[in-house]
Amino acid sequence: MTDTAAMPDPLALFRKAANHVSELLAGVRQSQIADPTPCAEWDVHALINHMIGVLEFTAGGIAGNPPDIRPTDADSSHLAERDIAVLAEAHRAEADRIVRNAGEPGALERVVATPVFGDLPVSQILVGTLLDQLIHGWDLAKATGQDTTLDRELVEFAFPMLQSGFAEQGRTMGFIGPAVAVSEDASRQDRMIAYMGRQP
Repeated sequence: MTDTAAMPDPLALFRKAANHVSELLAGVRQSQIADPTPCAEWDVHALINHMIGVLEFTAGGIAGNPPDIRPTDADSSHLAERDIAVLAEAHRAEADRIVRNAGEPGALERVVATPVFGDLPVSQILVGTLLDQLIHGWDLAKATGQDTTLDRELVEFAFPMLQSGFAEQGRTMGFIGPAVAVSEDASRQDRMIAYMGRQP
C-alpha cells in the first residue's frame, strides 16, 4: 500500500516547476521567437503559447470556470502576442493564479469537468500540468541554448508518473512521439526525456 503521507506535495512541486520555466523565459531573447524547438510542430512562440494555455486551462478549472480550450492544444488568450516579456509575465500570472486557487482548503480534492479527459480531481490536473511544464521547460531550454538541467526532485517525481500512463495516453492521442533509445548508463533525466520522445 502506498504511504500517502510520504507523497510529495504536488502544489509545491508545481510551484518549483513553474518557477523554473519563469527563469528560462527570462533568458529567451526576442530574436529567438521563431526558432525551432524539439516539438517539431512548434517554434519558440508556439511552445510558450502552449505552456501559457495549459496554465490558463488549469487555473480556470481550479476556479470552477475552465476556458473553452483543449489543454493539449497551443491556443491561449495570448496567441497573437509575440513580445517575450509580455508572454513571460502572462505565464507568471497564470502560475500564481494556480498556486493561489489550488492552495485553498479542499481545492485539490474538487472534481472538475475537462473537455478531453472527462471528470478529474484538481490534484490530478495539477500533476498533469506540472509534467507539461517540466518537459516543455526542457524543450524551451534546449531550443534557446539554455541549461537543460532539471531539478532532481522534479525528475524523481515526474518520471514514474509519466511511465504510469500519462505518456502512453499522450502517444495514443498523437501528441507524444515514440520513446528514443538511450545508453544503459544514461542519467535518469536523459532517460525521462528520451521516454518522452526527445533526443537528450
